Amino acid sequence: MGNYDPAAVYEKGRSRVFAYEISDNSCLVEYDEEPPHDVNNEALLKGLAVSTALNCRTVDALEYMRKIVVDGSNTSGFQRTAIISFGGWVDTSRGRVRISTVCLEEDSARKISDESAEVTYSLDRLGIPLLEIATEPDIVDGEHAVEVARQIGDIILLSGWSRRASESIRQDVNFSMGHGRVEIKGVPKLSAIRDCLSYEKDRQSSLIEISEKLGEAWKNGIKFTDVTELFAATGSKVIRRSIEAGMRVYASLLPGLSGYLKNGPYRLGRELADVAKLYGSGGIMHSDELPGYGVKDELEPLKNILKPGSDDGFFIIVSDESHIGIIGREMNSRLSKILRLDFSETRYADAMGETHYLRPLPGGERMYPETDIPIYEITSEMIAMAREIVPKTREELTAELSGKYGISKQEAMSILVNNLAGFMDEMASVTGNGKLASRLLLQVIPDLEKKASVEISMEDVKKLFNALAKRSAVKEEYERALELLILHSMPVDSIIVSPEMKHVEVDELRKAIVALFEEGVSDKNLIPRLRASVKGIFDPSTAFKIFRDISGKQN
Repeated sequence: MGNYDPAAVYEKGRSRVFAYEISDNSCLVEYDEEPPHDVNNEALLKGLAVSTALNCRTVDALEYMRKIVVDGSNTSGFQRTAIISFGGWVDTSRGRVRISTVCLEEDSARKISDESAEVTYSLDRLGIPLLEIATEPDIVDGEHAVEVARQIGDIILLSGWSRRASESIRQDVNFSMGHGRVEIKGVPKLSAIRDCLSYEKDRQSSLIEISEKLGEAWKNGIKFTDVTELFAATGSKVIRRSIEAGMRVYASLLPGLSGYLKNGPYRLGRELADVAKLYGSGGIMHSDELPGYGVKDELEPLKNILKPGSDDGFFIIVSDESHIGIIGREMNSRLSKILRLDFSETRYADAMGETHYLRPLPGGERMYPETDIPIYEITSEMIAMAREIVPKTREELTAELSGKYGISKQEAMSILVNNLAGFMDEMASVTGNGKLASRLLLQVIPDLEKKASVEISMEDVKKLFNALAKRSAVKEEYERALELLILHSMPVDSIIVSPEMKHVEVDELRKAIVALFEEGVSDKNLIPRLRASVKGIFDPSTAFKIFRDISGKQN
């Protein structure tokens, strides 16, 4: 229609190269070498069931749209998405929160590495059916946001339909203080929602204060001067390495910004550094933190070139010559928006709950109709089928799991919230003992992972349990095998034939206990001492019986 999406224009200006790694589950559609196939009926049916759980109204037909995405995460340059329902709600402790839309779309490619100039993606996730659930602005604060996200997430997780990987559910959080909407992408976990909202509130409050104080003081903008020669013999290792790599050093005056670049934990300097990093620079070094980073002798000559006034700040940036022009334009745009109190943009959250600039906020210009997928009617039969598989509530599933395996409701709840219900079914089937499977999943494995500081693959655990089941293993065998797998990184095939997995004969066990008794062992430390001195599996109850027998005879 003659309009350009600002996010697309921004990504185009970065001129990055994208590399893709193929996988066993990718095909010509993911390579963008073949038209899309039919709508995934299973995904649609499950999406309709989730919509029912969210009290949504179903559309009469799916009409797919293309959403321009040019950051490389979609090989086609767009993402296909369709609204399947709308107008729903969830009831929370703070009132009803409306659900605006539920969309069925294709997931993006998974980013493997980002070297600024080149980004590598894996195609193993691209095209997987993805549900996008959007709420209306009814959420009142960070705690409420966590509650709503958990309530919606429960419907997905407890259904057992989502992938078990840690990134299978992702939250995008929208925030506004009346100065434009900020979209925070990819908040990694529920607790981080509260943290990033708190950070964003403080960040914007700080920028409002800075904007009010500056007024018209900043008006000439950022103008870069090449000062590479000034740093020819610099003591800064960072700058010296960059110059040797062919980069240049630039400096710019920041009129009226002295003292505002490092304003508590929320620095204006960070706002400019975030822009620089997106174009391959390591960031900036500004006057509020200099001397520092090995920059000392160059300060006075630098001031003679820039001629800052008493209220002026300045900064240094190391950049590729081809990018410095667009970095300057983006920084000027950013400062101008801050002074206009226009904070609308897309940001991302890091592991610490802090947010960083990602790109301009996309607009409606990036949406247009998909012509490769026909309009798809949603029949009354499909809606009836979806209603039959609506996900159960947490309370219903907890009671069901507890009754099925004879475990406590607390254990059942832990299995559900840790997304272990599927593994619980498999492990209980293999071991033939629900209580044992629950103990191994909730206590033994997490404790061993903590000791070893590793996160074990559940596929390895399944392989191990299947091998143990063939020899009718008992509880002690499962626990010892897990120790060898997690603490000693032993392959499953080696564990099964390991001497430590043999059963200790009663006579051998008695001899070991007699030796320990003579050393003064007590019933409190008998089992750990015995495990340290005897190779193999033994029944603790048998060991205690022998110990009491020996103790009685000695008395």
